[in-house]
Amino acid sequence: MSAFSFLKALLALREDPLVKVVRAVSEESATAVWLVGGVLRNLALGRPLAPDYDFVTAGGDILGFCESIAAGTGGSAFLLDRETLSYRIVTNVEGKTFSLDFSPVKESILNDLSLRDFTVNSLAVDLKDIFESARPGVMDPSGGVKDAEARLLRVVSKEAFDADPLRALRAVRLSQQYGLRITPETFALMKEKAGLLERSSAERIRDELIAVFSCRGSSGALRLLYSAGMIGSVLPGAEGWADVDGYGLLEHSLKTLDAAESLLEELTGKFPAYGSRLTEHFARKIGVIEMKTVFKLAAFLHDFGKPLSMTREGGRMRFIGHDSAGGALVKEALLRLKFSRKAAGEVAGLVKNHHRVFDLANLHEPSPRAKAHLFRASGGASGVTLLCLAAADARATRGAQDSGLLRLVDDMLGFYYTVYLKKRPALIFTGGEVMKRFGIPEGPLVGEILKKISDGVEKGEIKNKKEAVVFVEGFLCGRKPR
Repeated sequence: MSAFSFLKALLALREDPLVKVVRAVSEESATAVWLVGGVLRNLALGRPLAPDYDFVTAGGDILGFCESIAAGTGGSAFLLDRETLSYRIVTNVEGKTFSLDFSPVKESILNDLSLRDFTVNSLAVDLKDIFESARPGVMDPSGGVKDAEARLLRVVSKEAFDADPLRALRAVRLSQQYGLRITPETFALMKEKAGLLERSSAERIRDELIAVFSCRGSSGALRLLYSAGMIGSVLPGAEGWADVDGYGLLEHSLKTLDAAESLLEELTGKFPAYGSRLTEHFARKIGVIEMKTVFKLAAFLHDFGKPLSMTREGGRMRFIGHDSAGGALVKEALLRLKFSRKAAGEVAGLVKNHHRVFDLANLHEPSPRAKAHLFRASGGASGVTLLCLAAADARATRGAQDSGLLRLVDDMLGFYYTVYLKKRPALIFTGGEVMKRFGIPEGPLVGEILKKISDGVEKGEIKNKKEAVVFVEGFLCGRKPR
């Protein structure tokens, strides 16, 4: 961005409703305020403002100051860090959520900037200058504006990662999010300090990981995590994927992630009849995590169980049971990172069930019951995500679109939206019906029979109640002692 454009963007902050409130309160309370960090970084990069504002203050009662701003913005203030006496205000403007962080200055504003992470974040401007000067002076002791123009990400000091190891992971995310090239010196320092990342809290690592999978180009960020030796601290169990006894699990997982990302951008083109519904589906949230992010996580992690289930038969690799094993491992890994149980369960369910679509594709003509079974087994709407995951997995495996599988996915989407959601085919047998029809008392055997029937429906071996009766009678006969 040119100097003129940067100046113009700075002056435009005079019309920002949140900045105007902060300025008004600062005048009333005689509190000095500097705007720092992300907002200025985005302006220097020519990017839209992020919904997070960072301010440094000097003089006055910071709690009272923040409470006055909260009242003026219709938000609420709370203590963010007891040690630094930092506060955060969360507010809503025209349906969008914004956060404003306030920290008291330490020795001086220049000293504060010297302690920040990257040069593009080590910028400050006096709020008074924005409103009263025709050319507000930007404090830039580390050359952040110049680095922004060159699209470089550089640490402010060699102690940056010692002060906060999470900054190494943040470097990967910022590089991906803003198209910045990490300087060789910074990357070397990231590799040197990679082991320190384990000191960071699971919650902070989780938040950065979610951000990585929420942006475009997630596979590039993951490659950086591997190159810097940080993947083991972020996703333990994934560090050895580059070569699993001769199998390139990492490349396949990254290709599946790329295919998933491409599919999200091509929903209407690939499935014109259901594009708008799919777009709405992937915009849904589990807590604060969008379904498209859950989908991309599952795409990268879908073969998590392969290293533990790999066998060789006649020179051929087999991964029997890797889906179930992977589901359990993924759930454990995400819960360790403090994902919610619902979000962890959603990703784990997709991993566990990701082969069901391929099993269905092997049937010559799946029955309505077999189609309904996929959605029941995967949890209804999760089946829609599962279908898209299969399409991404197939593309990564074959190196091109699988037209046959895409036709199946399109057909299954039609079944879901026009049949399953309106009048889904009933179960062949309920537990009560099994007990009554076959004279079986309540107990584990009933569940085992229902599971056998479900498996038969999924494989196309059972299409109706008559076939189910024959199947169960044969199963029960085989269980009788001779």
